[in-house]
Amino acid sequence: MNQVLFQRRFVLNYENISAMRRLLDDKAHALQLTPDTIQSLKLVCSEYCANLLDHQQQPATHCTISYGRHNGQYCFSISDNGSPWPAQTVQIKEAELPDFPAESGMGLALIKTTFPDFNYTITADSNLIEFLLPKQPPRKHLVIVDDSRSQLTMLTSYLEADYQLSIFGRAEDAFKWLQGNHCDLVLTDLWMPDTNGLEFRRLVSKLRRHRLLPFVFLSGDTVSDTMTAVTQSGIDDFLAKPVDKHHLRRVLERVLNRHQHLRDAFEDSLLQQLERGSSFNPAGTTSQDFSLGSLNLQISREPEISGDFVIKNTLEDGSQLLILGDLMGHGIVAKANGGICYGLIQGILLDPHICPKELFNRLNKHLYQTETNNLICLLGIHLQSNNTIALYNAGMPAPLAFTPSCQRLREGVGLIGLFDCLEAAPQHMTMLQGDSLHCFSDGLLESELAEEEQQHLAQLAAEQRHHYLWQRQPDNHEDDRTLITLTSIE
Repeated sequence: MNQVLFQRRFVLNYENISAMRRLLDDKAHALQLTPDTIQSLKLVCSEYCANLLDHQQQPATHCTISYGRHNGQYCFSISDNGSPWPAQTVQIKEAELPDFPAESGMGLALIKTTFPDFNYTITADSNLIEFLLPKQPPRKHLVIVDDSRSQLTMLTSYLEADYQLSIFGRAEDAFKWLQGNHCDLVLTDLWMPDTNGLEFRRLVSKLRRHRLLPFVFLSGDTVSDTMTAVTQSGIDDFLAKPVDKHHLRRVLERVLNRHQHLRDAFEDSLLQQLERGSSFNPAGTTSQDFSLGSLNLQISREPEISGDFVIKNTLEDGSQLLILGDLMGHGIVAKANGGICYGLIQGILLDPHICPKELFNRLNKHLYQTETNNLICLLGIHLQSNNTIALYNAGMPAPLAFTPSCQRLREGVGLIGLFDCLEAAPQHMTMLQGDSLHCFSDGLLESELAEEEQQHLAQLAAEQRHHYLWQRQPDNHEDDRTLITLTSIE
């Protein structure tokens, strides 16, 4: 895993298997995980950890669950400190679901069916199984509300192949779910026992995150008074029951496309205002070079107005602190939140006695208490005496170091703001002449470098590696990109 977004360590026992499942449920929204994905991760936790407890020759006392990215693909891993158990991976690969329903014995087969692509690694002090999440095109998320079970079953059969669905029999339950979750559209019955659809929409529109949420109503009531009330309410569309499958799908697609177009136009307008207030070309690359004593610093960013940010600060003891931040996501929201986080960190740095560990702890406490849903990746680079560097990695991709061989510095603590307490432990390295350290946001280097490419980079002059990495994928500009390179010149 070359980018750790979430990580938690547990004493391994049956009670904590339930605690793992609850924790995944609790952090699903913050990690922007779909209900289907969370269910799959909870299944793996239950089945795999139960097998460790029941069958491992020397049972593990602790395990760590992690979620992040590897080679551009999201993955989930479980590490344990018990005896190696390679036979279990063979059993997973060979497991098959029974032809007929069964009450037990399906755990490994369920793991294989859910995550057929996995790797098992044995190290000196732990075992690690890593499951790659299947790559799936993003699907819009619909909330469907209807008090008729048969109607819900029919609508589900019409839409489940192309949309992610959350189904509710009561508007009250749907409203509670919407208070803490995201969706792209609500498809609701107009007349229900507990409330009517218009009142339900009015309540949802009071939720800040759902003020512009599109609503499509369903009803068998098409009398003139009802139609007048619905039309005057400003809803997105109305469908009379019984609903034709193909007409329903066309209406939903049209409403979703219209709202996406409006959202894109609004974001473009805001971005143009930001660009007019900046002296930089937002479409171009900004490059800067600095001398920091015996180290040379190179920074490349694209675009200038982005969700990425870089802060350079001198601490009270004279040492230098570099902060590389990345607001996960795209568009104007990531850019605006990047500016907010930038200002928050700058405010903390006004404390003359601040140290890197305390900076991360204060920022973590603030984000946790405010329950922000912004995923903030942060890398602190503390330049100490004698070319010693301490790295504090909270959710950023693992930096690349040439000392002189190539290595990824993978130690990290996951995203800040997920838990009330952050264990901000640094990873240390000392740079000698010709060594270089490359830190970057997740828009730059998605996959591991091949062995030949590592050897080629190791043979380059240290200052040339920065240019090579920046230009490695010159046409990949879908995400904000930042590259920081530190080179030892003494």
